[in-house]
Amino acid sequence: MKVIRILNSKNLNQGKYRKLKEQAERLGKIRSEVWHSFGSVKGVAIKSDRQIRDSWLQEKRQFPVSANSWKETLRDGFKDIKAYLESAKEKTRKTLYRKVLDNKQRAQLYKELKSNTWTSNNYLRRLMRKNWKHGCNHTQNQIIVRSDSYTTFQLGGRAWIKIPGLEKGKRIVIPLDSTVEPAGTLRIILNDGQIEVHYTIDIKEDMRETKTCG
Repeated sequence: MKVIRILNSKNLNQGKYRKLKEQAERLGKIRSEVWHSFGSVKGVAIKSDRQIRDSWLQEKRQFPVSANSWKETLRDGFKDIKAYLESAKEKTRKTLYRKVLDNKQRAQLYKELKSNTWTSNNYLRRLMRKNWKHGCNHTQNQIIVRSDSYTTFQLGGRAWIKIPGLEKGKRIVIPLDSTVEPAGTLRIILNDGQIEVHYTIDIKEDMRETKTCG
């Protein structure tokens, strides 16, 4: 089982915060495009964010952020879309259980729902439209950082992280209010002049409840 750990920045320089904010806002526009383009029936047939990524690369799309940044934002946004879709399917399954009394017919509808062939069934499309409104993005304050795109170190009795900035080859150094060094993919969340660093660990390594580290 995976659990989330949260680290906080400490006395973050506001110049650095502004740079992170600019990066997060640019990534937010990409996330919005993902939701606008694929957060509807159009995105149902797409099984992986890689399909979108490869299509964008083939089209030679250009974004005002690093390649790793937009790819990770695409991956994260598409994952949210799929989670939203599965939630709508679950609501639709409950409706089918209540309204479709014939077991064989209900089983067939379940099958179509699971396989995403429901888009060709007018009855299922109508139910799904009620439960799956065209989603939109409201996230403009997050940066996803891949595990091989940042480094950590100890200095002055605390942990620090270095993450990529908007300028190629330049990194932003962030002091943390903890000696704990994060690992794996990071979700950087900007909040009122400071940042939170979210990362996931296996609960087998630490049986404590999810909490802020400090």
